[in-house]
Amino acid sequence: MADLATAVTVLDANGRAGVPSLLISGPGMGKSSLVRGLAAADGVLCKTVLGSLREPSDFAGLPVVRENGVTLEAPAWAKELVAGGGGYLFLDELTTSPPAVQAAMLAVALDLTVGDVQLPKGTRVIAGANPPDCAAGGYELEAPLANRFCHVEFTPSVDEWLDGMATGWGAPPASRAVATDEQRVALVRSSITGFVQRNPDALDAFGSSAAKTGGAWPSRRTWSMLAAVLPHLREDDNAAINTAVFGLIGEGAGVEFLEWRRSADLPDPVAVVENPDSAFDWQSRPDLVWAVLSGVTAWAVGRGTVEAWRSAWGPLIAAAEAGAPDVAGAAARTLAKARPAKATVPA
Repeated sequence: MADLATAVTVLDANGRAGVPSLLISGPGMGKSSLVRGLAAADGVLCKTVLGSLREPSDFAGLPVVRENGVTLEAPAWAKELVAGGGGYLFLDELTTSPPAVQAAMLAVALDLTVGDVQLPKGTRVIAGANPPDCAAGGYELEAPLANRFCHVEFTPSVDEWLDGMATGWGAPPASRAVATDEQRVALVRSSITGFVQRNPDALDAFGSSAAKTGGAWPSRRTWSMLAAVLPHLREDDNAAINTAVFGLIGEGAGVEFLEWRRSADLPDPVAVVENPDSAFDWQSRPDLVWAVLSGVTAWAVGRGTVEAWRSAWGPLIAAAEAGAPDVAGAAARTLAKARPAKATVPA
């Protein structure tokens, strides 16, 4: 359960990464006020849509016959977001939306498409939900929709509620999220690929019941979403990191991943590239070697330059010469596929 400042931080990190958020709390906890306050603080439009009062066509588009064929006409709220250049889309009371409406929300949540209309890039999708056992006419979330959100459970403290009352809910806590770069992205990807390499069963773990699949669970999609979100969180912000990890891949896989990440203590990919023989012990466990080389490869691909690509071969050579040629060979195949135009493999 996240405090308000941590919830705001994770919402911001998700928004920067293009990952939809699902705010979960009991009735009257201030989900709607929080989202409106965030939009007001950013100076952008906020459109609230209640799925329980909508038809599937309000998200999938209403078929309209025109001279050149049939188009899927978007509703007014989508056109207002387009006209305003984006903003916040708040899908309120998500667990009261019937399954047919939830199915129509799939493209909206992750692809920002409403009928034949593409919402502006950077539009932040946040949903609000009460737990199904206290939602009026509540439904469990359908698995495909649940797996498109980062689930953030929060309950404002008494002091946070008092602050909200004093400011008219117009001054949400400051976000602790940060900008990212190729180096941070590479380090996060190396930790994720290293963990999955060691625990392949954690890549996909579809739940055995509707209660489990309606929450956060690990899939190829949510691991990719986590790789996009974590670089926007400070390494020392354990509360926000835990909230994002548990909100995307669930508590079971999340605890294992966080423990592996802590014990692995992976080096900075740039340090490994600059000093491949001394920055890392290449005789470590194969999963750690794989994680480090994955980070180096991700950094080189992210930089996109011939110089970065050529320098990334140094750690691969060091790993192979230290007794890990199989791992180095696998990383070499990945690096070779990302070869920039006119780049040659170093001798």
